[in-house]
Amino acid sequence: MFFYLSKILLFLIKPLIWVMVLFLGAILTKDESKRKKRLIIGTLLLFLVSNNFLINEALLLYENDGTEQLDSSYEVGLVLGGFSRKDTLLGRTVFFEANDRLMQAIKLYKDGKIKKLMISSGNASVLYQTLKEADAVHDYLLSIGIPDSAMIIENQSRNTLENIQYSKKLLDSLGIKSRVLVFTSAWHIPRTELCTNNNLQVHFYATNYMSDRRRDYSPDNLLVPSATAMSKLEMLFKELVGYVFYLLKVS
Repeated sequence: MFFYLSKILLFLIKPLIWVMVLFLGAILTKDESKRKKRLIIGTLLLFLVSNNFLINEALLLYENDGTEQLDSSYEVGLVLGGFSRKDTLLGRTVFFEANDRLMQAIKLYKDGKIKKLMISSGNASVLYQTLKEADAVHDYLLSIGIPDSAMIIENQSRNTLENIQYSKKLLDSLGIKSRVLVFTSAWHIPRTELCTNNNLQVHFYATNYMSDRRRDYSPDNLLVPSATAMSKLEMLFKELVGYVFYLLKVS
């Protein structure tokens, strides 16, 4: 119930919905003063939620750079899912934007900085429960030459909190008590930190930032509406809602 409520709230706070409601209200009202007021507010809101510079500044405030001083090596590099799936039509694993989590982990494994790659992700879908993301990634890693002995697969979790809880249980069963290096997106770290408290001893390796550290002051970036900015804002809202819900749940 907790997670279903968060999904409902996420739908209601989509920036584009706010704009559409205001413009629709302006179209349907017969009161000319209300129409003008709603059009002005809707236009201003559209500018704010689609402004690439403003959204980037918000992301710079929220995203986490991870652990500043990493250990020289780790027994386990824990890669949190949400970056791939098994495409049954193509017969292969396909990857999404957040796959930087896996790419960075593979690099550190190849460099000898982590001994084992741990993939944590089941399937949050109601319809396709048998298609586990961690299993698809396992098959992919085997295909590029990473041995099965270097992998730990956790394929039951459906969300970030379960990622951490189930991973800890599995690591405990294997007798692994050392600090774990967690690979996840910079915008996902604040929420993940809440879940790791009193669960795992971890360091964080930040990946696929949504923000741009090089601020762009060009007129296009400051003034021209951007669909990409709206998409990033929606993701930021999702993380903020998730953060609040997790804060209430784990406290």
